[in-house]
Amino acid sequence: MRMRATLAMILGLAGAALFAVSVPFTLVGIAEKRHADRAYVVGFVPGDGCGDAHELYLHVDDGKPMDCVAPGMSGSGRVRLPGFTTDQNDQVRTLAQRLGHDGLSAAEQREIQHRVDELAATVPPSKRPYGKQAVSGAGRIWLGAGMALTGLLGLGATLWLAAKAN
Repeated sequence: MRMRATLAMILGLAGAALFAVSVPFTLVGIAEKRHADRAYVVGFVPGDGCGDAHELYLHVDDGKPMDCVAPGMSGSGRVRLPGFTTDQNDQVRTLAQRLGHDGLSAAEQREIQHRVDELAATVPPSKRPYGKQAVSGAGRIWLGAGMALTGLLGLGATLWLAAKAN
């Protein structure tokens, strides 16, 4: 009887701890996946402000890269996409400047995005955002969900053992 109570307590504590760790773990995975999915989406902005979280923002009026960084941080105003070589970044910058000399139309914006997509397809996985981490993005989400399920099973087993003891 005493052994069963000890086992129930250990299962309950382990389950609660595992579940508690799984929640932030999963939320971080969701944020990483969202960032990685948007890493090669170009943000085209008409004014001075920047919109969603993109690695590259181009001004619609002239095709020039914009400094979109948090206040207090330094920005470069250059094209720097993760994993791209200097030559690839220059290709994107040159294309944007050539097409944007009199403003970027919707077709020109699509052309720039298409070129970025072509170049992004050549970036090796290890050079992509979070590419050097053992677990990130979708993998972290699945691992966090597995941890949550295991934690809930541990808590359920505790309740089952406690009910059986009574």
